[in-house]
Amino acid sequence: MNYWQHLEASWSRHCLQRFGTYSGRFQVSRISEVNRANLRYDAKPSRLPEMPDDALKFYMDESGFTGEYLMSREQPVFVHVSTTLNAARSAELYGAFFQGTQAPELKHAILARRPAGRERILRFIEAIGSDDRASFTSWLVHKEFALLTYLVDTWVESAAYLDGIDLYQDGANLAMCNMAYFCLPAFQGEHFLHGHLLRFQSMMMKRTPASYAAFWSHVHADYERADDRTREILTPFLHAGMKLGFAHLLRLPKRAIDPALTTAVCTCGHWRKTTELPLDLIHDRSSSLAKDKELWDRITSPDVDRMTLGIPGRDTAYPLNVRGTTFADSKAVLQLQFCDLLAGAAAAWARNRIGAGSDQDYADRLEAAGIGEFEIGSIWPAPAFDPDALGMRGWSGKYADAVTEQLAKLDKSGKSPPDQ
Repeated sequence: MNYWQHLEASWSRHCLQRFGTYSGRFQVSRISEVNRANLRYDAKPSRLPEMPDDALKFYMDESGFTGEYLMSREQPVFVHVSTTLNAARSAELYGAFFQGTQAPELKHAILARRPAGRERILRFIEAIGSDDRASFTSWLVHKEFALLTYLVDTWVESAAYLDGIDLYQDGANLAMCNMAYFCLPAFQGEHFLHGHLLRFQSMMMKRTPASYAAFWSHVHADYERADDRTREILTPFLHAGMKLGFAHLLRLPKRAIDPALTTAVCTCGHWRKTTELPLDLIHDRSSSLAKDKELWDRITSPDVDRMTLGIPGRDTAYPLNVRGTTFADSKAVLQLQFCDLLAGAAAAWARNRIGAGSDQDYADRLEAAGIGEFEIGSIWPAPAFDPDALGMRGWSGKYADAVTEQLAKLDKSGKSPPDQ
């Protein structure tokens, strides 16, 4: 587990979602078929606009996206994949592993249904792991655990800040999440935390007095009947609910528990570190990111002050240097299809890591093919609680403050990014 990227994800999401109308540090509103003909990639026309060559092009797609519904039993993992493969290398890989595929485009969900398709996928992963490792990335999200981090970030951290406590200091917010995730089921049974997270998800999606009361009343009732160990864990949650109240729920940004924006931002940060060239992003147009284009364009605005935030070796450079974002039809872009293949494969592998998969043999073969080698970050639970074990000593909320202030200044200036 890459802990610092986990925490970077939490504070990045926290500040990136919280600009618009500012009233305090984080009180903001969010700006919110298959045919039988053989497919030959080199015969498919490109529908992408012409882009200059003075930029690094990278492509992104995802698997397991369920929006704010993070407690999905069928899809407990979300994966975001990117690649910088050029057209020539993409055509070469297609010809080597997928020539004659009888589908309008390459989709993991379709290819993986049959043994022959799985063999194609596995050989493709082995090949890119050997020859194109640096051209692919993956971000993995354990959805249930991510929902817990949202509870801590949007409620407990906000209340702690008002009390003069920096919950980000040395990764304390991450330690709290790990402790609650492993200890509450051990103390109270598997359904205890699961039930609370289901009600929290409902509250964050519905934003009604009834859903608010249902969540917090159950937390209070369980606190009253619990043993001292459980009470100790629940206390900061109860304190946050009483201190912030229903008004805080209404101030939180829309889709505040959707992880896709977080993983997209962190992936941009990765490619930002590899080049001084501007970045051109091509994303599958069916992605949720297309719904957040206005917010996305502000986050990637070149008007953010130049700065590097984080502890040594674990830093992020701003502005993110994304010159333009294009939402494209994946049928026309082979790199997006490769992202779908890798994301679907990574999701199948990760589901088995948490006992939610249905084909252990396929997961084992994916592991042997090197599917985990593309991972650059994750939101994933681990039994680590102190700053050194977390790798977070020296981390601080001041980094979140700096980004928040920049976005607030940008919003107040009235600057909008150019049309893209």
